[in-house]
Amino acid sequence: MSVESKSQSEGFITSLRGRLSAWWEGEEAQEVDADVNSASMDGGGDEAGDGIAWPAPRLAAAQMLFGEGCTYPGSKQAITQLIEPLNLDETKTVVDLCAGIGTATRIIVQETGAKVEGLELDPAQLELATRLAEQAGLGDKVAMIEGAIGNCNIEPDSRDAVFSRGALLGLAEKDAAFLEIWNILKPGGQALFADFMAKTADEAKEDAAEWAKFEKMKPYLATVDQIRQGLSAAHLDVHELEDISSLFCSHILRGLAGLTETLKKGSVPKDQRPWVMWEVELWARRIAMLQAGNIGFYRVHASKSAD
Repeated sequence: MSVESKSQSEGFITSLRGRLSAWWEGEEAQEVDADVNSASMDGGGDEAGDGIAWPAPRLAAAQMLFGEGCTYPGSKQAITQLIEPLNLDETKTVVDLCAGIGTATRIIVQETGAKVEGLELDPAQLELATRLAEQAGLGDKVAMIEGAIGNCNIEPDSRDAVFSRGALLGLAEKDAAFLEIWNILKPGGQALFADFMAKTADEAKEDAAEWAKFEKMKPYLATVDQIRQGLSAAHLDVHELEDISSLFCSHILRGLAGLTETLKKGSVPKDQRPWVMWEVELWARRIAMLQAGNIGFYRVHASKSAD
């Protein structure tokens, strides 16, 4: 991202923070912090792999940023472009890890015709994902399953592809996850991940520590080389490992810009306001971390040997 673009995004985010902060004064601001902090004690999982259950107000707040049925940056077009290397069609079967409310799960089905299983541990997100799939008329192609990689009862050598967005960040045992992915893929099956990675361990250490202070989970940030080596050790051939940080930042900024339009149209329910502010701060910090240049957001495409 250019210096000019970085400056513009910083100015926009600062302005948005100011608008949101103006909603509360005095004691109500303290209530905001208390509401979010108490909710952060829950357990569970999400599309970003943060290991935290999502209360209903947070689900609503995230959709204010990224659109109805979406809690993670990236439009239908963005997800469709992201999965292009998989060359999916109606004959394929896909597993979506940490599927959240099933945004990518549904889009993969709609755009490719493939059958998709979305794995999710958080009951609230799982329930909403199931309902959204049924409302979209995708019940015969989408199966939302309570589970995670290594805990999902998927038979070995049975799936054509595994997909995830942000799922690796919250995994402490990535090498074990890669072995499980290899295990469920058919010979010739493919894996595609979009995730945060450190460019080098030493340079990213300070940025990662600062970033983690605000996250509602413990991020297990691996380096690009560690991810490549882990996949290779699991006998998954890496075809692409592309830095898409600038593109990802643009998706985040588009969501934040959309929020300003939402705010112009009317008031936000009080129980959602603290979560709106929290989501804005979360993604503002993630943009700042990516723009610092020591951590990136990457697309990884790998496959299991056909032999």
